[in-house]
Amino acid sequence: MRLRTKLLLVALSILALPWAGWQFVQRMETLLRQGQEQALLASAEALARGIAVRPGGLPPAGESWYVHRLDYAPRLDGLADDWRGAADAPAQAGAPRPWLRAVAGRANDRLHLWISVDDASPERGEAHWPGDLEFDRLQLSLLGRGGELTLRLANSGTGPLKVAGIDGLPPPIRVEGFWREREGGYDVELALPQDYLVRGLGLQARDLDASGTRRVAAMPADAGDAARLPLHGYVGALEPVLLALAPEGMRVRVADREGWVVARAGALRADPTEEDILPWRRGLYRTLLFRDIGAASAEAPGARRLVRAELARAVAGEPAVAWRRDPAGARLLLSAAVPLVVDGQVRGAVLLERSNSEVLVLTDQALSGLLGVSAVAFLASGGVILLFATRLGQRIRRLRDAAERALDREGRVTPFPRTNARDEVGDLSRSFARLLDQVAAYTDYLRTLAGKLSHELNTPLAIVRTSLDNLEHAALDDEARAYVTRARDGVERMGLLVRTMSEVTRIEHAIEAAEAEDTDLRALLADCAEAYRALLAPRELRLDLPPGPLRLRAAPELVVQALDKLVDNARGFTPPEGWVCLSARAEDGGVRISLANRGPTLPAAMRGRLFDSLVSLREKNQRGEGAAHLGFGLYVVRLVADLHRGRAEAHDLPSGEGVEFTLHLRGMP
Repeated sequence: MRLRTKLLLVALSILALPWAGWQFVQRMETLLRQGQEQALLASAEALARGIAVRPGGLPPAGESWYVHRLDYAPRLDGLADDWRGAADAPAQAGAPRPWLRAVAGRANDRLHLWISVDDASPERGEAHWPGDLEFDRLQLSLLGRGGELTLRLANSGTGPLKVAGIDGLPPPIRVEGFWREREGGYDVELALPQDYLVRGLGLQARDLDASGTRRVAAMPADAGDAARLPLHGYVGALEPVLLALAPEGMRVRVADREGWVVARAGALRADPTEEDILPWRRGLYRTLLFRDIGAASAEAPGARRLVRAELARAVAGEPAVAWRRDPAGARLLLSAAVPLVVDGQVRGAVLLERSNSEVLVLTDQALSGLLGVSAVAFLASGGVILLFATRLGQRIRRLRDAAERALDREGRVTPFPRTNARDEVGDLSRSFARLLDQVAAYTDYLRTLAGKLSHELNTPLAIVRTSLDNLEHAALDDEARAYVTRARDGVERMGLLVRTMSEVTRIEHAIEAAEAEDTDLRALLADCAEAYRALLAPRELRLDLPPGPLRLRAAPELVVQALDKLVDNARGFTPPEGWVCLSARAEDGGVRISLANRGPTLPAAMRGRLFDSLVSLREKNQRGEGAAHLGFGLYVVRLVADLHRGRAEAHDLPSGEGVEFTLHLRGMP
């Protein structure tokens, strides 16, 4: 099996477990939520049936006035700032855009009304003016004790409200109120007598502009001048009934068709076990599992009106449920709304709510179990992967180490380990082995080539040389003798090549057979310098050696060979009036030997090839005494440096007047 396939299978086996577990948790959470929805919906329906058998005080089936329960009587000043939010959602009428708004409230057994009319073109009048005159006014239709009553409300400006009967005469009841002009209209606030019990209420606003155009807005909108709507409000008598019927720890509210609350009881109670779940885990569950649940609006516990999608569906005759987060985000809320049906007519809706921590707790238990199993599985799978990766890493490291040891310091190819593994690493190892076998064969061929050539060329060269000697004793004309001379020069150059190749081969064999000994390189260099003075003359030889010995495990004869090559190279490039400087210093882990000479600098293109074989920079006029130069000297220097675990370097002097060759020797093993 291929390595890629192995890794893929291992990775897939690890990913499958948490994915399957997560799917299970999500499915379980969905089923739990559905079960709780059905249970809460059944409780809400039972609660609605219990309320329906006690219909007293419930909202009527059709359109009606909602009368707010006021804690205290508001001041009659035409302002709604003391209605404590009751005026935030007034009843509205008028077309094409509502321009009549009204709110009813009850305090101290008195009915209070706040009315607001938008009127950009005022045509004011007084309530007692004759009925055939047209002006801006309000008409209030009442059904109370004593029968039906219609009142006219009109003021010529801001001040105490003026009230008259429909005929302009003083009304039969005393109505207190205030008329307040404002920019773009007017507001009216009034209170009916305490002993006048209103059962029905109708309101009309008649507006006349300067052109004589009249518009009318009415509540109810589709009836005549005497139309009235029944009144209803908060029913405190329902609270004991709700408390008796509502399950413990839940909140129940009864609302009319417009969402106005007519009764409430109970309070939400969080499950104490929810606190046992760590906060970060609660946040994680709500983020991942309950991401489809939006946050609830900041609805006050005592809200007068409820704006809920599930409530709107319930008053339309369809039960509905909804999930929300509470405004603080600390818990989940589940609400169920069912229609409140009395005698076949929808009179409102029952909204039952509960704090739902059971789903969260059960989900936490399931997920905790999943995490435990996943942790064990991950540890086991991780152990397998770690073992596999460790084994793979060891094989790759062995392959790397074998590749690094494939060539020794002398450039010989060492045996490469073989493996029978049938994967990519095994294929790579076998490819390396085959490649190195070919390199070894080619290297052996190159190593023996010089010796073979030098041996094979000696005999033909001797024959050619003997033939040229015989020709020189023959009678030749000048032109022929010139050709003989050229041939002899060529033979001498070829002979030098053969001798040099033989010498290099000898040195290579000597390097292979060299034995290390403890050598004082300072004494060795000082002895060699005396011989180099005569060789370099008339050039100046400078010595820069330390006062003490320079100890190194080395092959002294090979070090001398390398120095000979460097001195010969310097002699060829140094002018007669120039100088050569031989220096040595101890350095970290070995010895540094330098040979600097005055002369031309190194060509930039050749600096990386100086120590290769058959590389020469000398022109004919630089080849000392006219001898041929084949470029093996610096190659020998490199071989000696490699033998001593060092390196050979060449660079221009900082002054630009010459070149310095340096041997960094660390000693033989």
